[in-house]
Amino acid sequence: MLADQRKQIILDQVNLNHSVTVARLVELLGVSTETVRRDLEDLENNNMLTRVHGGAVSVKKRYRFEDMDVRGTSNMELKEQIARKALEYVKDGDTIAIDSGSTASLFAMALKARNFDSLSVITYSSEVFSILSECGNYRITLLGGEYLPKEKLFYGFLTHEAMQKLYFSKAFVVPSALSVEDGAHDFIRETYENQCMLIGHASEVFLLADSTKFETKGDFKLSDLQPEFTIITDDKLPESVYNMYRDHKLNVVS
Repeated sequence: MLADQRKQIILDQVNLNHSVTVARLVELLGVSTETVRRDLEDLENNNMLTRVHGGAVSVKKRYRFEDMDVRGTSNMELKEQIARKALEYVKDGDTIAIDSGSTASLFAMALKARNFDSLSVITYSSEVFSILSECGNYRITLLGGEYLPKEKLFYGFLTHEAMQKLYFSKAFVVPSALSVEDGAHDFIRETYENQCMLIGHASEVFLLADSTKFETKGDFKLSDLQPEFTIITDDKLPESVYNMYRDHKLNVVS
């Protein structure tokens, strides 16, 4: 098999599955590990893939961002997995802050169903507030300000003024994109400013991101990814991507 043919097969595997391991390529192509690694190096040098520990992933892409009503119907199973996992990090008596978005709303539904004896929740999301407002054991604080209907959230000077005075034991933030090198991103300025403040005012930060958001980029950077953050995702994250994050000492759970 010619080198160009091998490289095309490698690209097909990466683009189809979003990632591929060296071991899988050795088996598929019937060549040595060294040959596969040389091919991967050549492809990376031509910006056609990104090498990671033990394999390669597709080149970084921009996550396609939709309005909240559209996002609310996509990847529902993955987001529900994330919401259930995030619930494991909440205990009675916590003071938590919750971001806006479809994953945040599913997390709020999980909190409502769990019905803790005592919980303080701070949010700027009208939808999260609406879901939790009937929980008699919960103390809910809705941060007001200017309203953004398409995202069902409050933002702006008044929101930020209130947040400056608040600190939380845990913040559950929903970024639109994650990258080992570039950090956590979002697409909407109003959401971005709120999220940055959540991260800055929390003792523990939890990033809720489904597997489609990994190794993508957005318009506004929220933060570098820190080893002390907990990144909660679903069980569809490719092993090669998980290993890349682990190699960078990042805590990814599903």
